Amino acid sequence: MNRNRYFLWILLALMVLTSCKTVSYISVELANPAKKELPAGIQSLTLVNRAVDERFANFNEDSLQQIFYRNQFRMDTLLLDSLAADTLVQALGKLLFESERYDVVIPVDRFLPHERSTFFTPAMDWEEVQSLCDTFHTDAVLSLDFFKTSVTTTYKRETLYDTGSENFYSAHFAQMQINYESLFRVYDPKNRQIVMNELVKDTLLWEGADYDLRTLFARLTKVKGGLIESGIDAALEIAEKIAPTWRTDSRPYFSKGDPLLEEAHLLVQSGDWDSAMTKWEELSKKTNSKALKSKAEFNLAVGSEMQGNIDNAIKWGVKSYETMYRPMTYDYLNTLKTRKQQLEGNHEEE
Repeated sequence: MNRNRYFLWILLALMVLTSCKTVSYISVELANPAKKELPAGIQSLTLVNRAVDERFANFNEDSLQQIFYRNQFRMDTLLLDSLAADTLVQALGKLLFESERYDVVIPVDRFLPHERSTFFTPAMDWEEVQSLCDTFHTDAVLSLDFFKTSVTTTYKRETLYDTGSENFYSAHFAQMQINYESLFRVYDPKNRQIVMNELVKDTLLWEGADYDLRTLFARLTKVKGGLIESGIDAALEIAEKIAPTWRTDSRPYFSKGDPLLEEAHLLVQSGDWDSAMTKWEELSKKTNSKALKSKAEFNLAVGSEMQGNIDNAIKWGVKSYETMYRPMTYDYLNTLKTRKQQLEGNHEEE
């Protein structure tokens, strides 16, 4: 009896291993839809900076740090750094281009003269917008029309008691907080419309503690570095609003069990999804095996998703599920349902 059970376990193990070998995986890059994507007609952008004026300066890192040290790292002040503002525009341009949604041009002369306002910079003149778009062959202008950073630093020294050694120690604590506000506008010259008017603001915080004062400030982010990081953070915030973000995922598909599956597997590896789909459709029509038919239909669902047709992917997934139940098919249908809901939710927000 025990011997029969032993051979049964071996048989089951071989079946599992054999079935696993019939499935391959492919890595895919999936887009998380933008929260506030620009109109489809805007495919290219000229990025300019209308925030920097005579109040801004490119502060020297060491000199700026010394000012805070001389004030015992206890300050609350408005600091307008031109490099931080320029870093924001350049970082934003890179993020938008890497999203594969927009073509981006950042002119060499990207700091545009503008009327200074007590609050936000007034909107651009439409003739100026049209001129920029004509010069750089873009659909619209994305302008940083306002950027402000305020820095608050605190320092304190405290005496701590170590119960283990029963000794008192002097510890140093420092904190830096930067509040930033940035206003972005997208000008559409074709319709003479500002299609985005987005204020982005946040607070960044750095803090540290050490028994040695020099060690503490050697580790703590410098004020200049914090200002630049605030520009990068603002770029990340606005890029997430108007451009898709990408994540890596994987999809299973059946690659063995029939010559047509094996032929299609090679086509998938070479990126020829159209030809692979043809092989799977041929198999789904000619086979009398429910198992093979459901595998071909499952693969057609995966292929449809890779080609960007979620509805078709769900259709083939349901067919595969109805032909033969597999937990893998059930899980994949749930994945497709979630993706469809995300895409539809994004369109409703627009």
